[in-house]
Amino acid sequence: MELKKLGKEMLRHFQSGVSYMIPLVTAAGLLTSIAVIFGGSGVWDQTDTFWGVVRMIGQTGLNFIVPMISGYIAYSIADRPGLAPAFITGMIAKEMGTGFIGGMFTGLAVGYLVNLLKKMPIPPQIMTLKTLIIIPFISTGVVGLVLWYVIGTPISAMTESLTAWLNSMSGANAILLGAILGGMMAFDMGGPINKIAYAFGVASFTSGGYGASTAMLLGIAIPPLGMFLATLLNKKLYTAEEIENGRTAMLMGLVGITEGTIPFAVSDPIRVIPSIVVGTAVSGAINGAFNITQQTMLSTFMAIPFTSNPVMYIVAIAVGGLVTALMVKTLKQINFKGGNVKEES
Repeated sequence: MELKKLGKEMLRHFQSGVSYMIPLVTAAGLLTSIAVIFGGSGVWDQTDTFWGVVRMIGQTGLNFIVPMISGYIAYSIADRPGLAPAFITGMIAKEMGTGFIGGMFTGLAVGYLVNLLKKMPIPPQIMTLKTLIIIPFISTGVVGLVLWYVIGTPISAMTESLTAWLNSMSGANAILLGAILGGMMAFDMGGPINKIAYAFGVASFTSGGYGASTAMLLGIAIPPLGMFLATLLNKKLYTAEEIENGRTAMLMGLVGITEGTIPFAVSDPIRVIPSIVVGTAVSGAINGAFNITQQTMLSTFMAIPFTSNPVMYIVAIAVGGLVTALMVKTLKQINFKGGNVKEES
């Protein structure tokens, strides 16, 4: 029971770290994407052109993903004393090539160690030194050394193997990966499962695993699209407010925001959540089946012009949205037997 509680607690801290990371990814990812769109794929090796410089600025931001995850996981656990040691050890994790998994380890390790050190008895005369010197010194040194000599090498090897596997994925494996990432993106719409898939996709993008990042980014707007279509298929199953929420969700989806689906999931989780998970998984599977990739951080609709196969990418979006809408409609009709549940205004 205690282990289960610890697992939930760690997941919550991880979610917090990813939440702080999202503005960084948005700014840096968009700059990198715009540079690739207007400057071509050659900008990855340039700093002597305008778009090469824009790419460099964006990529510099992406390089901070691991230390930022580390820092804010530790911040979630131990508050401000955890920030500096976690940023430092997160940078070491990044340089060692451990990816976001290394950032998770250093963030958790620093956070819990700092909390332990806070309880360390110390004379009142040097209490200030405890916060300013002793805690950051010990936590940075201990976690940094453990990372370098014990944990870092296995994590780096695992990350490299995972990246190689992602880059080599084709056929059935790519279909499965796309389906899993799609389902995870839809499951809790910005919650911890969504953020794990998001972090995984971003890590893949930064290491050239565009199949995984494309599937993750594709999944962002399928749930709001599906619920918008569901409100059109049978308006009798929805209140006037829900129909308006469907329009709002669609607008949010167009600019890459999944959370517009949350009101539907909160009011009817048993029917809505399985439907959006299945629909988004289908989109990801279709994307994987045709090995569609795009080298930007743009989501769903905005990415269409930059995909390797725009026609089938649009098909993946449309099929996922329709599967979601039809599944929601079917489940609601089974429950209400076609009855009118719409509130009169």
